[in-house]
Amino acid sequence: MAKILIWLSSNKKEILEPGITYGINAKKHGWVEDVKFVIFGQAEKLLLEDEELFNKLQEHAEPIFCKYIADQIGITENLKQKGAKIKYVGKYISNLINDGYEVLTF
Repeated sequence: MAKILIWLSSNKKEILEPGITYGINAKKHGWVEDVKFVIFGQAEKLLLEDEELFNKLQEHAEPIFCKYIADQIGITENLKQKGAKIKYVGKYISNLINDGYEVLTF
């Protein structure tokens, strides 16, 4: 059975929302073995500003926000205050790919 890494990087809600919805449903309904989410780039800022989408993702998944990017754009503390899990994702992503996760980017 497939394992999926959903990489959210867009700054457009209309691109992120289908990826989030698919990932949540794939996990909930067992369509794939596992689903992981990584939030990267401008998607971090968009999710910080969009309370509804942020909460939907946090309630149904354990997304990882990229610390390097969050630090670069100055939102690390704001993400922490909202309960986001933040870490450097380079090695994390590489390990998931090496473990057979297929990457879907939105």
